[in-house]
Amino acid sequence: MDDEVQQAGYEAAALLRLLARFAAEPLPLTLLNHADISAVLPRARTETALRALLDQSLSELVDAAGASCVQSHGILLDSVSAATPADLVPALDATAVRLLDAAVPGVPDAGPHDPRLRLLVPHALALLSHIDGTSAADALAVATRLSVALHRTGDYLSAWETARSAADLAQRLLGADHRTVLAARSRAGRALFRLGRYAEAEAVLRAVRDAQERLFGADDPDTADSGYGLQLVLANLGRREESVALLRDTVAGRRSALGPTHPLTLRARGSLLEMLPAAEVVAEEGGTLLTLPSECDQFLGPDHTVTLGARHNHAWALYLLGRFDEADREIRRVAESYVRCFGPEYPMVLAARQLLSRTRAALGHMEEGIALMTDVVERRERGLGPEHPFTVASRQLLDGYRSGRWRP
Repeated sequence: MDDEVQQAGYEAAALLRLLARFAAEPLPLTLLNHADISAVLPRARTETALRALLDQSLSELVDAAGASCVQSHGILLDSVSAATPADLVPALDATAVRLLDAAVPGVPDAGPHDPRLRLLVPHALALLSHIDGTSAADALAVATRLSVALHRTGDYLSAWETARSAADLAQRLLGADHRTVLAARSRAGRALFRLGRYAEAEAVLRAVRDAQERLFGADDPDTADSGYGLQLVLANLGRREESVALLRDTVAGRRSALGPTHPLTLRARGSLLEMLPAAEVVAEEGGTLLTLPSECDQFLGPDHTVTLGARHNHAWALYLLGRFDEADREIRRVAESYVRCFGPEYPMVLAARQLLSRTRAALGHMEEGIALMTDVVERRERGLGPEHPFTVASRQLLDGYRSGRWRP
């Protein structure tokens, strides 16, 4: 019996040392239920070790964002961290990184808001705040992927704060020019754009892209990713020619580095459908760009986010070409797919409905166009705020409908 008690105490101490690598915030229990925890204590004994911590009131179970979590007091965790033998730290850090890595979506995709993702943010940052150089790059890569996941659920503020803070914490160990630090700063710039902070986004993305091009080359995937983000900013600042030139560079870089059918290559080509004037979109790529949705459907499937985005941008190109009936049918299907996949408040849903309002109005259904835009403006005011550039543009379009001055 004494041996069992001693073993249980040892395992509880090991678990507490692991918890001390994270923040004094609710930590989802699912994060601990992973095979990689065996580097610190046997996975089969994790529940027993946790029960021992609960019995001694060293930790407690709480519910947060609908998830069962464990939480420990910050003073306790700080004390445990300070007292952890130095020879145990590398294994604890590496295990904490692997557990966090398993909890973040491997390939983050667009989707409805998920409050459980935000639970992971303080733990990713706490890990970076005291990790050593050996695991810092891995921890930063996980934090950056978490930022991407938040971004793609529409939580742009959390995405920006996560990427910016993670880059700041990791830079002290890795340096400003480290690939993972630059990638994190690039994601921060992308989130700033979505927050409507265009000038800041341009400054961040331009500086990052310049550094990546100098260090890794113009066709490097990270350089192309920052270039893609920068061209979005330039387009919304009204600098269309700069944006298109950069977008073409991005397409060429992704085609060279990733191949013509990679989702990121297809996504960049899809952006050309949105960015090019009507006369150019017809001639682009020898006249084949307008068939891009069929390519995406063939290589990625009809419900892939990139395919839906290509169809969305294809509808815009049809609208610019004056092919209002075709554009209307296309964007209606896209909007319905977006709602089915992401819910009615998702940013891409609102963008699709805004274009649908244009096609309805262009076809003479002005009252329907006004109703659609009224809903878009209300939702954007709630989600982004009344002064966000997207909200302002939507309100101006609605005012144009109501005044009778709008023309397709």
